[in-house]
Amino acid sequence: MKKSFKFIPFILLATFSCSKQNRFQQIETKDVPEAKTEIIRLDKEIYQLDQCITKPAKIGNYDLLLVDIPDPDSICLNNKIEAIKEKHGERFQLYLYQLGAMTGVHNVNPATLFYLFLSHPAYSDLYKECEQKYADVSDLEDDFTEAFARAKTLIPSFNIPKVCTFFSGFAEYIAADSSCVYVSVEYFLGADCEKYQYVPGIYDYMIPNLKREKVVPDALYHWICSEYNMDEGGDLLENMIHYGKILYAEEAILPKTEKPLLIGYNQEQWEWCEENEKGMWNYLREHNLLFSTDNKTISDFIYPANNTKYFSYDSEHQAPSQAVLWLGWKIVSQYMERNKQITLEELLTDKKEAQMILAQSNYRP
Repeated sequence: MKKSFKFIPFILLATFSCSKQNRFQQIETKDVPEAKTEIIRLDKEIYQLDQCITKPAKIGNYDLLLVDIPDPDSICLNNKIEAIKEKHGERFQLYLYQLGAMTGVHNVNPATLFYLFLSHPAYSDLYKECEQKYADVSDLEDDFTEAFARAKTLIPSFNIPKVCTFFSGFAEYIAADSSCVYVSVEYFLGADCEKYQYVPGIYDYMIPNLKREKVVPDALYHWICSEYNMDEGGDLLENMIHYGKILYAEEAILPKTEKPLLIGYNQEQWEWCEENEKGMWNYLREHNLLFSTDNKTISDFIYPANNTKYFSYDSEHQAPSQAVLWLGWKIVSQYMERNKQITLEELLTDKKEAQMILAQSNYRP
């Protein structure tokens, strides 16, 4: 099973004037029948298990050793769970893992987990909202079909995944295994979803981006990351170039999507990076940060946060989160403009050193 990536940019869509167009956006998409996507609604199948529950668990009783499931409920749950397990195999095992992570308990009878999960009124109420917002996913299926066909056109080795929707109770945002990308629908209910204000781990800067428009870009981003992953132990520059490649590829695959949507910026944040590009680059060089291998430093730069603290010089001048990835994207874009013989597939699969890509990009902000 592939690693599940949690590095996700949170996005706010707006209107922008962006820089030079990615040259791969001009390439027409071929007909790719295998790209046709029908979303697997595991979330619906799981929540239909609540039909088995005749006597819900008492709220607050989450000692799994003391849970007393009525015999009819237990028999019904076990039978239906076995049918889902047989149908979905590895997908269901991944779902069980995520559910166990949410409850903090693994290796227990799945019927016990689902009995508690489905009995909880907060989760039940949350899923009703998900069910309403995602009753029809035909638009997402069309968008995935278009994206995967385009990815296969531009990257012949691209493995087209299946797409499955989860309801994980905020245990996982997006996950991927060897053949499928999984999307937890509760993370895409829109900025007006009041429940987000009360979920631990969801911060104010994330909320504007937890919406339907994020489903396809984020799922695609995770899948590309899982297919073309980075070697462990890289320095900051290597991280910048690696994720710059992913953003450049996503830009090529989703030509109708505004560039800031791919990295998670609103108009003000995008313009801040354009205006302060030279200053950011000089700061990295002057403080010898490009070749830093310190995990804390790298995490501060590349993971989502309120801002990039290294570039923020007062409360009124806050550099957007992940600004170094914006720089990495710029470097990769310039590198590809200067090396037009390089295909998108070669960009993603070539292990050329980040320093060489930087040198050959002739990047001069």
